[in-house]
Amino acid sequence: MFSANPDLLKIWLRNLRAWFYRCLPPCLPAGQLKRRAGYERRWGLETTGFTQEGFVRIFRQHLLAGIPLGLWVELQAGDGLVGSLGVWLERVEGWRVEAWEHREWPARSFRKNRPSVPLYQKRLTNWASGETMVPLRPVGITARGSREAAAVCRAIRQGRIRPSILGFWNPSRRRVWEARLRRCGYRLQLIHDRTEFYLRVKK
Repeated sequence: MFSANPDLLKIWLRNLRAWFYRCLPPCLPAGQLKRRAGYERRWGLETTGFTQEGFVRIFRQHLLAGIPLGLWVELQAGDGLVGSLGVWLERVEGWRVEAWEHREWPARSFRKNRPSVPLYQKRLTNWASGETMVPLRPVGITARGSREAAAVCRAIRQGRIRPSILGFWNPSRRRVWEARLRRCGYRLQLIHDRTEFYLRVKK
């Protein structure tokens, strides 16, 4: 098979290396970039997941499978289109999407692009039950701001929320979110466009 199609051999070897990279210990500093590369290649992300449509198919097949439908929260949502999962999920019956964007111009673009989605023009950094406009029992959360991501981790530790899936944008590529979320019972599953996706570990 490989002799007839050498490209298949290359793909197989790259997938094997990616699996090996994902097996590297998280605490090994020298292997962090290779370990990240392993998660960036998982499930055909380099090929099928090259486009946003392809990534969404992989995301729905491998991460959303078995997760109950419910509320998806987008924090620092930007214009609501670039890098957004909510824009795809809101087309699926059973998913509801709410968004937070404190910056004026991105918020204006969001309202123009996705007028039917509830948008709160503020930061969500306090998940205390007494706060107004705090979403109840979100199934999934994506956060593109470090303050918002830190607040989500804090709320999980305090037992205020327990989402099934998380996506944190991590342009620095440092291990800070993986270390925090591992202690909270979440495991890294894949990385796409510097966004790390975690699933809650079932006990």
